[in-house]
Amino acid sequence: MNVESKVLAELTEDGYSSGQVISEKLNMTRSAVWKHIVKLRERGYDIEASPRHGYRLAGRPDKLLPAEIKPLLTTEIIGSGILHLEETGSTADEIRALIEKGANEGVVAIAENQSAGRGRLGRAWKTSKGQAIALSVGLYPSISPTQVPLFSLATGLAVRRAVVTVAGERLTPALKWPNDIYLHGKKLGGILVEMSAELDRVKWVIDSIGLNVNNSFKGTDLAERATSLVTELGRRVSRRELVVAILEELEVEYNRMQTPQGLTAIRHEFELYDLLQGRKVDVTTPDGPVKGIAMGIDKEGRLLVRASGGETVSLFSGEATLSGSGKLL
Repeated sequence: MNVESKVLAELTEDGYSSGQVISEKLNMTRSAVWKHIVKLRERGYDIEASPRHGYRLAGRPDKLLPAEIKPLLTTEIIGSGILHLEETGSTADEIRALIEKGANEGVVAIAENQSAGRGRLGRAWKTSKGQAIALSVGLYPSISPTQVPLFSLATGLAVRRAVVTVAGERLTPALKWPNDIYLHGKKLGGILVEMSAELDRVKWVIDSIGLNVNNSFKGTDLAERATSLVTELGRRVSRRELVVAILEELEVEYNRMQTPQGLTAIRHEFELYDLLQGRKVDVTTPDGPVKGIAMGIDKEGRLLVRASGGETVSLFSGEATLSGSGKLL
């Protein structure tokens, strides 16, 4: 925790904290305390100052600052470092740059505004400033390259649990192979997993998550295909609480992925919320279209489809829609 975060931790919304007590506890001068208070105000914190009583935290900014997230995390790996950006092209690119500099495993990049995020198939994923969640995590897993597709499924489970925990159990998000989160037939979020690997060894994985939280698509051309938590609930949701929950749940899944039993459990749990299983689907793949009934996920995260001829095919990649609907794009 940096000094600025330590000063913030000494402030409360319930009453005043003495500047003298803070300076003694943190072993700094009262002038240094004041300088950190000024910096915190510049970051958007509303801090009242009283000559007699000290400082009081009157309001927090609606930003995903490290000082807002780090103290709440109980993780051991994920969140080892947190990079906060007001704006970036892509949080994944930020993490890639940090990995190239030797970043510790679990480093997280979070952006208030992402202008050039990537989805699958080269699609853009943009976020509304201060309304959605856009983050990426750098990881060094001990798995084979063939198991990396399970990262998307595991991340989907983590995000789903976090959403239900923070936003309410009446929400029933569904997961769509390979990397989407749906709510009431509309896209709530997406996941993109990128890796660098040798033939038999994964060097690193960048796990990126985009989630629609307090943004609205009303009046836009996305209204028919996308939704957000504020749209579904009719109230705003704390992005801070949601990010903390996502990172906590992601570490649970990451640890589970390190064992063969865990990989099997992830696959079976994914099938509980699988939007496609048992339904007729059209899948566009690099080798051509596949039509049939979705039959679940195999041990390497591939979609199983029972084709019209009766044979079952395993699809490593593709874009699936409900047959004849044109939906879930």
